[in-house]
Amino acid sequence: MKQLFLIFVFWFYSAASFSQLLTDNESKQLIIKGLDKLYNYEFKEADFNFHQVKIKYPKHPVTPLLSALQLQWQNLPIEQNPKALAQYLALLEKCQLSAEMLLQDPSKKAEAVFFLFASHGYVALVLNYNKEQVKAANEARKAYSYFKDSKQLIDKNPEFLFTSGLYNFYRIQYPETHPIVKPVMLFFENGNKKLGISQLEQAVLKSVFSRIESAYYLTNIYLKYEMAYTKALHYSTWLHEKYPNNLIYTMRHTESLVMNGKIDEATQLIQHLKRTNDNVYLLAGTLFEGLVYEKYKKNDKIASELYSNVLKMKPNERYTNDYYAMAYAGLARISIRAGNKAKAEELYKKCLEYAEYKSTSLEANNFLK
Repeated sequence: MKQLFLIFVFWFYSAASFSQLLTDNESKQLIIKGLDKLYNYEFKEADFNFHQVKIKYPKHPVTPLLSALQLQWQNLPIEQNPKALAQYLALLEKCQLSAEMLLQDPSKKAEAVFFLFASHGYVALVLNYNKEQVKAANEARKAYSYFKDSKQLIDKNPEFLFTSGLYNFYRIQYPETHPIVKPVMLFFENGNKKLGISQLEQAVLKSVFSRIESAYYLTNIYLKYEMAYTKALHYSTWLHEKYPNNLIYTMRHTESLVMNGKIDEATQLIQHLKRTNDNVYLLAGTLFEGLVYEKYKKNDKIASELYSNVLKMKPNERYTNDYYAMAYAGLARISIRAGNKAKAEELYKKCLEYAEYKSTSLEANNFLK
C-alpha cells in the first residue's frame, strides 16, 4: 500500500492556486506578498497579508487552505507534530467542504477543482508520512479523480502546468525506480518525462503561485533522477536568493553547490545548516561536509567520521532518506580504497535500503553485480 501511495506523493504536493478569485487584483497581490513572506519564513508578515484576504473571503476555500499552508510551513515536517497535524487536517477538511459548495456553480469549476485536488492531495501526503497508508490511498484516489479534471483546465489556468508536469514525469519515473508497482500502473494514464519537465519549466515562467514549487521540484528532479547538476543549480540559486531564510531551499541549494564543485559557497551554507537545532538540516549539513572532505579535500579519515555521524542520526523519510543512503555509499567508497571490499558490499546493501537517487543506486548496484 505504501509503495502504491508514494506514486501520488509528488503529484499532489502543490502550492495554492486560486483561479477565479484572482480577478480580485487587490487580493491577488496580498496573496502573492503573503506567500513570498511564508516561503521566506517571515510568518508574522505572511499572516498580516493573508488575514486581509481571509476577512474578505470568510467562506471561500482559500481561507482554510491559506491557514493550512501557514501551519505546515511553521511546523515542518508537520506529520511529526500531532497537535499541529490535527489542526492541519481539520483546516483541509474545511477547505474541501467549501470547495464542494463552490463546485455547484459551473462557472467556478476550475477554481473548485483545484481546491479539492490540492486539499485531498495535502491530506494524502501527510497520512502517508504518518504511516496511515490505507487512509492515504483513499485520499489519493479522490485527488486523482480531480487531477483528471484538471488536465482539461491547463489552458484556463497555468497553475495546472505544475500538477500536470509532476504527473507526466513521475508516472514514468516512479515505476522505473520501484519496478514492483509496474503492474499497478497499467490502470493509470501514461506519462511523459520530457513533457513533464517542460511543463514544470513553463510553470516557473507562467504561473503565479506554483512557480516556486515548480522550481523546487525541478531542482529535486535534476539532482535526484537526471543528474543534471548545472540545471539543478540554476533553480536552487533562484530559490535561495529569493528566500534565503527557507532552510529547505538552503539545504537543496547547498547540495547543488557541492555537486557542482562550488565548495567555498557550499561550506558557508553547510555550517549554517549544522548550526540549526533541527535534525533534518544537521544530518544534511553533515552529509554535505562529508562529501566535501571525501571528494574535494581527499581526506577519507574526516569524511568517514562525518558519514558515521550521519548514520547516528535518524533520517526523515520526507527529506533525508537519500542523504542517509549517500552516507552509506561514501563509507563504501572509503572501504574500497582501504581494500575492504567485503565491508563495501555490506555498506552498499544498506545504502540501497534508503536510496532513490539515480546516481547512488547506480553506484551501489554496479558494485554489487
